[in-house]
Parts: sequence; structure tokens; C-alpha cells
Amino acid sequence: MNVPVLKSWEGISEEFLDQLEAQVGDVAHPIGHNFLKHDLEHLIAKRPRLGQIIQAPIDTLWLNPLAFPRNPYHHLVKHYHDGRLATGHVNDPELDARLVFEVLANQLDAFAKLAEDAPDALVAYHYLTTRMERAGGFDAVFSYLRGKSCPSYDEAAAAITRLLDGRACGLRVEQTLRRLSSPQNGWPMAYALSWITVAGGDSVMPPWVRSQFREASLIVRHLRDTSCKEPACTWCAEQNDPVRALERWFGFPSFRPKPVDPEGRPLQERIVDEAMSGNSLLGILPTGTGKSLCYQVPALSRFDKIGALTVVISPWSL
Repeated sequence: MNVPVLKSWEGISEEFLDQLEAQVGDVAHPIGHNFLKHDLEHLIAKRPRLGQIIQAPIDTLWLNPLAFPRNPYHHLVKHYHDGRLATGHVNDPELDARLVFEVLANQLDAFAKLAEDAPDALVAYHYLTTRMERAGGFDAVFSYLRGKSCPSYDEAAAAITRLLDGRACGLRVEQTLRRLSSPQNGWPMAYALSWITVAGGDSVMPPWVRSQFREASLIVRHLRDTSCKEPACTWCAEQNDPVRALERWFGFPSFRPKPVDPEGRPLQERIVDEAMSGNSLLGILPTGTGKSLCYQVPALSRFDKIGALTVVISPWSL
């Protein structure tokens, strides 16, 4: 197929749009990398009729964090010879377009492996990625991989619950599932699930996901870093408890017994608990009573649970 290549949105011609319309008219699933929120919007603005023609596209950028959650795959890097981002090179839009097929092939391989290792993840992704308009392309991808049509809400909810068992607060999972009736929460929930399944030092939520789907980070925080304070909740009891966090990260069974707050609780523990709960606070401790532990424990805990970084500004100097 002789596909026309667009090098700039400035001065886009009617001739180009005519060629493009003729080429994509019979294509069931146009494929591109980062074109749903970029190229497609410009094209439709120039020629609204393309909005009716391109109904079931596949954007490989959107699939990347689901297929490669530990190290989001991006084969379309510049320059093309060594795979590194280099300056001073001219982009090659035609080669970009051809590489998209290689990207999709690698994603399909990764999803096929995921279907063997964690079939619930594929069920969840199939449902979550097909809530919004123009979802036919993603439905085709997951229908092909699963050999089944899109799951129902009940099937998806059951799969998500199993995936998050032992990985999130049970009460928060129930609350989050009730919000899936909104189509806008589909992709953010898929990205949140993808991150949670590999949560830890190696996991990455790409900046573009946090920018375009900011709810994804909020969902992760709600599921894993917002304690329900219920004693029966295994996740919150183990992951949102300051004493358990202290023992996990530093091996100490308890905080320093003194000084204490007005209720008799060790101040170290009180400060760590407030910080782990996301509250703003001012903690004042005497010299030598372990102030650094008060930010180290919450920092390590939050990085492990939601991938958040902590910046410590210290006035101490030699």
C-alpha cells in the first residue's frame, strides 16, 4: 500500500487528505503510534468525515504500558541505527509508520505470554480498554488474543478482584469497581492494574500516562496507599501499619518508647503514621531520637506501594 506520509500539520493539503481518505477507507483497523490524541484529532479537524471512516483504530502507544509494565517498550526511538535517542537526526515518518507493525507484533507476543501467566489480566484489559468510543481496534486485539468476545462487567470485576487480592485494600477495590460504570475510568484503571501487578522497584508508569490519564495514579494511591483502618483488612494491616513498615525496612520490632505524644504513643510512631496516611504535619523531636527514621519509613513505604519519590531538604551542614 502506498500510504501518504504527512511531515507537518502546517499547510496540509486537500490532495493529501484525499489520498489518505482513499487509503484508509477499506482498512478495518488503522494502526499508529501515539495518533489517537495527536494525528487523528488534527485530521478530523481538517476533514471531519475521517471521524466516521476511522472508527476502530489501534494505537500501539496506548498498549505499551499494558504489554510491558516493567519497562514500557518504545521501539520508535531516534535515531534508528542504535536504538538510542540522539540529537541532530531527521525523523523518518515513513520508517516510523513501518516500525509500528513490529511494535504491535512484539506487543501481541507479550500479551500471549500474559494470557498464559495471568489470564485474569487479559480479561480485565479487554473490558477496560473497550469502554470509550472508537474502541473497536482494541476489542479486535484482545478478542484475537483471548479467542473470546469482550467480557461482561461481572466477568471483568471478578478478574480484577482476583488480580488485586493481596495487592490492594479490599474495601478500596470494591469502591473502585463501582466507578467502572464510567467509560472514562476504563483506560486509567487498566494502567493502574498494569502497574500494580509489577509494583516495586522495577515498575514504571510512563509520564505520558500520568499526564493523559491522571486518574491512573489516583487509582493506584486509592487502592494501595489509603488505609481503610479496618483490622480485618490484611493489606492495610500489613502495608499501612507504621510498626510493620519499620520492621520490614529496618528490622526494628518497635519505635523508640520516648518521647511520647499526649496519649502516650511514641512520637516516632505517631509521626510515621501521620506521614504514611498522607497528612501534612510538623514533627519536632530532640536531637538523637531518630528524626531521620520519621521520613525514611514513609518514603520507602510510599515508593513500594505507589512508586512515589520523596524529596528531603535538610538544613544540616558541616
